[in-house]
Amino acid sequence: MKRSYSLEEKLCAIGFVFQGESARSVSRRFHLGHHILYEWLESYKLQGVDGLKSPGHKKRRLSYEEKCKIVREYKESNLTLYQLSVKYNISNSTISVWAKLAEREGYEALESHKFRHSKTGKRMVKRLPKEEYEKENERLRKENERLRLENLLLKKVRALVEEREAQNRAIGRKPSKN
Repeated sequence: MKRSYSLEEKLCAIGFVFQGESARSVSRRFHLGHHILYEWLESYKLQGVDGLKSPGHKKRRLSYEEKCKIVREYKESNLTLYQLSVKYNISNSTISVWAKLAEREGYEALESHKFRHSKTGKRMVKRLPKEEYEKENERLRKENERLRLENLLLKKVRALVEEREAQNRAIGRKPSKN
């Protein structure tokens, strides 16, 4: 579960950074991700104490045009992900995903809000009913048993062949090439 930080805690953490401590060491001290501290720093720089009072990123759907505008601004301007995150009140990871998607598949990929493919590019598989899983498990058990028996048979055949070759060597015959 996400922990929420009070305004005093946020100001204290930012104060340590302004006093010269690294953002990573401060984030370790406060047990928070350094990316969160960077967002707090940007919020404070842009909006002052009021920027730290906001509860965080609001869940909202952006239009295709808004997404394209944000991604273009990220690619073409000198603003960092954290600065854009604060400016548009969107998580920096969301902007990063949009930018990668637009780069990989073009800006048209930002149009649909539900992505059809996982990160691996494979389609999601529908879940089967319980009966289908039980049938599949039974089929796999039978195949497993058949393969186990086949493996035992091959081991016995190998042992017999090796035994025959040993007998042939004992009487001076050369081993068969078959």
